[in-house]
Amino acid sequence: MVRKTVTGLALLALAGLTACDSYLMHIARGQNDLLERARPIDSVIQDPTTPSETAEKLALVQEAVAFSEYWGLDVGDSYQSFSQLDRDATVWTVFRAEKLAMNAVVNCWPIAGCVPYQGYFEEAKAETFLQEAQARGYDAYMGGVDAYATLGWFPDPIASPALDRSKTSLVELVIHESVHNTIYRPGDSEFNEALANTIAFALVKEFWAAKGVDTQQLETFFAERDAARALFFGLVNEAKMELEEVYAATELAESVRLQAKADAFARLKQRYQALRPAFGGYNYDGFFNRELNNAHMVSIGTYENARPELEAVLYDRFGGNVRRFMLAMAEVAASDEAWRVALAKARP
Repeated sequence: MVRKTVTGLALLALAGLTACDSYLMHIARGQNDLLERARPIDSVIQDPTTPSETAEKLALVQEAVAFSEYWGLDVGDSYQSFSQLDRDATVWTVFRAEKLAMNAVVNCWPIAGCVPYQGYFEEAKAETFLQEAQARGYDAYMGGVDAYATLGWFPDPIASPALDRSKTSLVELVIHESVHNTIYRPGDSEFNEALANTIAFALVKEFWAAKGVDTQQLETFFAERDAARALFFGLVNEAKMELEEVYAATELAESVRLQAKADAFARLKQRYQALRPAFGGYNYDGFFNRELNNAHMVSIGTYENARPELEAVLYDRFGGNVRRFMLAMAEVAASDEAWRVALAKARP
């Protein structure tokens, strides 16, 4: 499963930093290190010591930046530079959730609002936070992240872990993060992430079509990938419904509900294995090989819960017109109403 992107971690450096707050100092140091390592992409591409695959991927980043700007996204000064890291993730994020409820534990910060994760530039620090969360009785999950957006507050470089992505996923990354720079609703992670995914998934098809890739080849590729994604999220949603029934049965002893929870996760893995051949090359083995818990479900929900709603608006109400859709979503993001209320009113 592709490593996710995350929004707003570096904004914590703006959150009234004090010397006594070790977490915020850690974030500030990590962001500063990332910026100090940054080199202009043109220079890296022209450097004869740069591996050809790295140069090719960075040239693709430049094309994706220009394409995003053409579509009206505010890339700003992001992705003009490249940071070579000596690690396989840019940051590590920890999601926490209640043990017997599908409720995320959120952190709230100035500007970024409330988000359902906490991020670290050092894996050991993230691991310590994970263990502390587990000791306090939470379900917790830690994952490596290859990119994040600072919403235009810093000139975000593309970091070396992101270049491990496929070409299509790399283009989606640039578009996704550019959406965050352009349209952002503080405190509504589900809206922000689903919107970024909705627009990125739509525009990446336009990107390859503009580069002359055969239409039939494009349709086949994205149909197979979309089918695998639909299978995955169908399995996850089925398990979520089972789990929510378990958690709602508060008349049962906690031990009974915990066992029912474990059984539901076991059935989820069994259903995946039964469907595994249908996934083809777009498998989710890495996800299902983990010891799953509520935090994993919360992390997926942050990025996918609202996407079907937004895609329905884009394709049904706006006829697939991405530009008009983005204008309307900017109004939704700025609205004082709940985002679903504002979304229901959005019209071309």
